[in-house]
Amino acid sequence: MSIEELSNKGIDSFVNNFVSFISKKAPEFCIAQYKKHEMKLNKGLPEYIKANYQRCAYVRTLLKRDRPTELDKIYEPLQFKIDDDILKEDEIKSSISTNLHRTIISGYAGNGKTIFLKKIYKELIDSQVNFYPIFFELRNISSGTQTLLDCIYESIVTYSDSFTQKQFTYGLKKGLFYFLIDGLDEVSDSQQSNIQEEIIKLTLKYPYCPFVVTSRPNEFTTWENFHVAHLLPFDYRQCQSYITKIDFIEERKTEFLEFLTEDEFEEHKEFLSNPLLASMMLLTFDEYGDIPAKRHIFYEKCFQVLIKEHDASKGRFHRPLKSKLSHEELEKVFMYFCAMTYQKQEYSFTLQQVDKYINSALKIVNLDSICKKNDIRYDFVHSVSLLLQDSNYFEFIHRSFQEYFFAKLIVNDRKYELENKLDNIDSLFSIEKFNLFAMIEDMDHDYFETEYVLKKLKVLNEYFESIDVENEPEKIFEQFADSLNINLFSSHNDNFIFSIYLYPLSKLSMHKNKKELNYFILSKVDDIYGNLIFNYSINLSRNDILKVRSKYDSCIERTMKSKDNTYEGMIIRLDRKILIELKCTKYAQYIKKRLNNYYNDILSRTKKQRSIMDKEIFKN
Repeated sequence: MSIEELSNKGIDSFVNNFVSFISKKAPEFCIAQYKKHEMKLNKGLPEYIKANYQRCAYVRTLLKRDRPTELDKIYEPLQFKIDDDILKEDEIKSSISTNLHRTIISGYAGNGKTIFLKKIYKELIDSQVNFYPIFFELRNISSGTQTLLDCIYESIVTYSDSFTQKQFTYGLKKGLFYFLIDGLDEVSDSQQSNIQEEIIKLTLKYPYCPFVVTSRPNEFTTWENFHVAHLLPFDYRQCQSYITKIDFIEERKTEFLEFLTEDEFEEHKEFLSNPLLASMMLLTFDEYGDIPAKRHIFYEKCFQVLIKEHDASKGRFHRPLKSKLSHEELEKVFMYFCAMTYQKQEYSFTLQQVDKYINSALKIVNLDSICKKNDIRYDFVHSVSLLLQDSNYFEFIHRSFQEYFFAKLIVNDRKYELENKLDNIDSLFSIEKFNLFAMIEDMDHDYFETEYVLKKLKVLNEYFESIDVENEPEKIFEQFADSLNINLFSSHNDNFIFSIYLYPLSKLSMHKNKKELNYFILSKVDDIYGNLIFNYSINLSRNDILKVRSKYDSCIERTMKSKDNTYEGMIIRLDRKILIELKCTKYAQYIKKRLNNYYNDILSRTKKQRSIMDKEIFKN
């Protein structure tokens, strides 16, 4: 019996058991309605179940792109964290189904959120449980006036128009559906709040239906009736187990696993703790025999491996891309595709959207007259596997590739000034865009430092020159943050040492981008000179502290204290009087001096480098 026949047999058994369960749960309804053949809940359900079972029972992997892989053969159980508790996958699933918990699965791209939902869907069918699973991807929601519930109903009717709205409503009220809602973070900003509100209302209106929603990490403070389960990255054991399971040449897997000691895993955890990137790491190790230390080198090697995989099936003969472009030309088109979509904050696309961005990218590189956008699309999906396709929807194999290729474009393109390019990226120094920014700096440190940092430092230093630090210390600090965080550690002589560092920026800051930039520059100064952000200390007695607190109580936003009294802290406003009282003028003066030193250091290094180049290379 084939896998498909086994699957169909299991689905048929599920439907029969499911209908039997409904009959026991509401006999007065079922007897009357079934006899009249007006509302058979099994009418239309098998088609939907079969279609989604096939989607969830098989996945396409990076290592086997031309044929689907059975999910069960490569699936590695996950771990989750709720508050301070570490929970295994079975504990999470049991909690959802038995206690009817509403759960948000929070995790980064590529960590396995969607695969986890597919696993639940398949297990609900295989285990003959008394729920009817509904798997819905929020990226498929229409942008019109339809409600989420309408869209979910239409996704069922797509497979069988005999399934009625009455059946759907009845199942909701009786708690017969188990909702698996995927990709909250893929909903557009304009729809985000409405979708969130509707999901919360649905869980209140239909309290007997379990709900699981996946999303990238976010603030879920308004989701009061939901548990938030944070999907943990692979640990060393999980990574080894996953590599062992995936379909690849056994000898090569063994070599990789021998190389992958616990120390190596810790050093490269960023890549190896993610299932998809772990597969990429195996491919690059197979090709190069090592693991790159820097992110951008890893992604560069990944691209080269994907290109080579495309050619490999034709032996030593070069296999042309469908677009007939060179590898370099295709990469350039993809870089512009990534740049445009990143700036628009778009990560998954319809067929029309993909073609629109490809067409724009082709025009930028002057290839629109010789290339068809559908050929480029084919190459993105099939030749180099940088985009994944599911019906008429597309998404990046991993969002970090979008970041990498945009960063590479920024560094490679010298038509526009770097300052102009970076200033047009919103919240460049935010946590969300840290990887993009770090790759830009890492790809060409000298270019970044001389064409961006140096120019920003010049403006900052010129402003600081006009400030009387002794009498206006707040004008120094306000360029970096909205508040100061002061830590007090008890010492043996009962004095306290102030370790002053700039408090994280307020979300309401009027000039957040500018302050984020300045704070980044200050952190670079601290890396070079030290004792600036986190370790600058002033000795003050306990009495001094008490006097300041009493005198300037209105300027203290918040205080903190450890249980053993070894640590105290307070967050203060940038008020001139309290800053002077706490001797923060010395700190402000120190910041001003070090920023000026940093500017002159870069300038000196740049002049020296150019002088040697002129003399030794270009003979000027």
